[in-house]
Formats: sequence, C-alpha cells, structure tokens
Amino acid sequence: MNYSSNVHATDLERETGLGKDLLRKWRSRYGFPQPLTGDTPGYPKEQVAQLRLIKRLLDAGFRPALIVGKPLLELEKLAQAIGCADACPQWLASTQRAIELLKEADLAGLDALLTEESRRQSITDFVLLTVAPLTTAIGEAWIRGEIEVFHEHLCTGLLQRQLQAAIGAAIRQECRPRIIFATPPDELHSLGLLMAQAVLADHGVDCVNVGPHIGAEDLAKAALACRADIVALSFSFAYPRRRVRPFLLHLRSLLPEATEVWAGGAATADIVSPPQGIHVFADLRQAVASLSTGRPSH
Repeated sequence: MNYSSNVHATDLERETGLGKDLLRKWRSRYGFPQPLTGDTPGYPKEQVAQLRLIKRLLDAGFRPALIVGKPLLELEKLAQAIGCADACPQWLASTQRAIELLKEADLAGLDALLTEESRRQSITDFVLLTVAPLTTAIGEAWIRGEIEVFHEHLCTGLLQRQLQAAIGAAIRQECRPRIIFATPPDELHSLGLLMAQAVLADHGVDCVNVGPHIGAEDLAKAALACRADIVALSFSFAYPRRRVRPFLLHLRSLLPEATEVWAGGAATADIVSPPQGIHVFADLRQAVASLSTGRPSH
C-alpha cells in the first residue's frame, strides 16, 4: 500500500470497489478520474474520496452520467440526501476518542482505550459496539480528509491484535461446528474476517482461519483436511461484486454436499437469493442465529 497522500493505480480498485476497466471507460467518456503524473504519480485523495461516494451512489441506484466527475461537495450532499452518507456523524464517546487518538498517532493511548473496551464487554459486544462503529468512523473521517490512509492501517493493526487475543481466549463448545474462515483471491481486507471469527468464537465455534487471498481449490482442500462443517468467506466493499457469485458457486461445486458455504460483507449485498448450499448474511447476528447445535464435534 502506498502511504503517501496519493493512491497508486494498482490500489485504486481495492480502495474504491470500482474496477480498472470501468474507470478506464469513465476516463474516456467523462474525463474522470485523471491520475497525476510526474514525481507524485497516483490518484489524489480527493478523487479517491469522490470515487468512494460515487460507488455508494451507484449502489443506491444513480446512473453514472449523473454523478461521475461531480465535485466532492456535491456528491456528499447527494449521499447525505438519500441517507447513504453522513457528513457529520454522531459517534459514541469511545469512538470519537479513538478517532482523536488516531489523528494524533497516539498508538499507546488508542491501544489502551481498545483494551479497556474489550475488557468491559463480551467479545461479541466489543466487535459490534466498538470495532464496527470505529471502522465506519475511520472511513468517514478519511473521506472528509481528517486522516490519511496510513492512519487506517495503524488502527487496523491494533484491532487485529485485539481480536486475535479475544479469539484465543474464547472457549469452544463441543456441540458447535468447525468453521474455516478465509477471503477469496485478490481480497486482502481481512479485518471483517477476524470480526466474524471473533463473534462466532464467542459463541463456541471451533474456528480455523486460513487467511486472505485463498483460491477455491486450496480452500476446498483445507476444508476437507480439517473436516470443516462450514466454510465462511468475507467480501469487503472493495471486492468486485460481479465476482462474488461465480466464486461461491465454484467453491460450492468443490465441497461435499454436507459442507455449508457462508458469505458476508458489503460486496454480497446484491445476492438476495443465494444458490442452494450457500448462505449469505447481512450481519453477524444472523450468522450467530444460524448456528446449528446438532453438528458433530471434532
């Protein structure tokens, strides 16, 4: 990842959820976005913020001709008007304090705050009431230009350590299934995966994390070797939505019929009727509610 104020072209799809072929078409048709040249190549932060808002507005039903290339302020007003963005969100005091500490690069203070929050909450509440709002607040602060990309990465590192510690302390219940957690190829955002693993571990699930960027064939082999009951995948907002269903169907074809496939994350929002044997969850509470109590222990 490029830690300068510009985003490199190779990182743009991951940062915005918009494919390079689509952006090339927009550049030809609308003259936007336009990468910088010279000593500081890449896309300026304001253009990336525009693209993120354009992605939200496209998902809300806007046509590209109405929004591509519009000034950032105009896009923010449109997003705010239809309720898919909030220019001045009101966060909990702990979230606001975490953002302040992150702006100051006070990692010790932020780590202490997160540790205190994790100690006073269950693992599930820590994920849903602390981690999830904080990640959303960071994204909004980045769009408003209050923090840089490196701030997000610093916070992600701290959150990953907190979640890994929580997962390690969770107690497995014999009646719960064994779930393998992974992300597909080119999906490098693994924080959502850890959040799901932490919540399900808190409910007694036997969790095996094989990590990000795993192909369907290798994932199926891992599931068979570990005798997994469920394979759970996370698709972030940056993952191309057109690739979600084909990957899930391919993975489904490689697994035994008894092995379920679970999927979640922003990129799965378009799947309203999942294929047989594939379960898509809008939030982690749904995944918890779907846990079977009759699965064999391993």
